[in-house]
Amino acid sequence: MTNNLNRASWASFSRTASLLGLFAALTTTAHAHMAIEGAGDIANGALHPILTPVHVLVMLALGLWLGQQVPLDLKTPTTILAPVSAITLILTTTGRLPGIYPPLLIGLALIIASLVGLEIRLPRLARIALCAVVALMLSLDSAVETGGTFVVVKTLLGTWFSLNAAILYIAICASHAEGKPWARVGIRILGSWIIAISLMVLAFSLRK
Repeated sequence: MTNNLNRASWASFSRTASLLGLFAALTTTAHAHMAIEGAGDIANGALHPILTPVHVLVMLALGLWLGQQVPLDLKTPTTILAPVSAITLILTTTGRLPGIYPPLLIGLALIIASLVGLEIRLPRLARIALCAVVALMLSLDSAVETGGTFVVVKTLLGTWFSLNAAILYIAICASHAEGKPWARVGIRILGSWIIAISLMVLAFSLRK
């Protein structure tokens, strides 16, 4: 029974990583919000982080890594991610903040995924710093370039909610691996897949 469960888990991780890799390889990094016809402003904002391949890699890596930190500490990422991302998203409306060079985001995903793959546990201060960097960089890369004030506010609100909710949800799911060796190995394998995908996307990005 355990062996079958392990094989099923491995297959699930592999399928997920393969699909993510294909999606990341075939899709270019988005720097502006992509409007989806029929979706509202908030929905479009919420979809932005999960439809931007590099953002997905960063959020997935950070969520998995936070879930590996035992015991699970949601207070730290919540008190850092939420305000930093909110402030940065608001400041992007001024048009004075610099954009993010795509390889930097890919490199961030690569670094965090390496922590996941090696199952490295760091002190709270390091978690604070990493959450702040992720919130800052993803928010800077989520600026809305067109639209009226009300539209922009609603779009950024959706982005803020999606970004924070995704990372925290992944962290909660990953935390259930504690005490389950097969699940911990699976998370580390997923971390290694993110490393491989990040390197592939980085190669595509630098080739342009």
